[in-house]
Amino acid sequence: MSTESVDTTPTTSPTKQTASHPLAPLAASEITTAATLVKRRWPAHTNLHFKVITLEEPPKAEVIAYLEAEHCSRPLPRISRKAFVNYYIRNTVCFSVTFLAEILKLISYGN
Repeated sequence: MSTESVDTTPTTSPTKQTASHPLAPLAASEITTAATLVKRRWPAHTNLHFKVITLEEPPKAEVIAYLEAEHCSRPLPRISRKAFVNYYIRNTVCFSVTFLAEILKLISYGN
């Protein structure tokens, strides 16, 4: 029996992530970006505890326009991805709800 060393470190390749639908949950990379942006708003030693990081759903009118375009095989409109973040500072009573529009670039669905 031979012993062989196998590299198990994950490889990363630059790929464009697009969601399959405007109401698709945030991707792991989007959640990480949202948490990073919130952490940057506080001094480095601040101990934050995130309760929720999820998609802030786009306005109904934008979703309807997307669904109509999808149904009629027209070009799909771009819809802004926004994060809804609930967190608090540990050992305090400071609880915060934040909407991060800047976290996510405009994503063109299906293109």
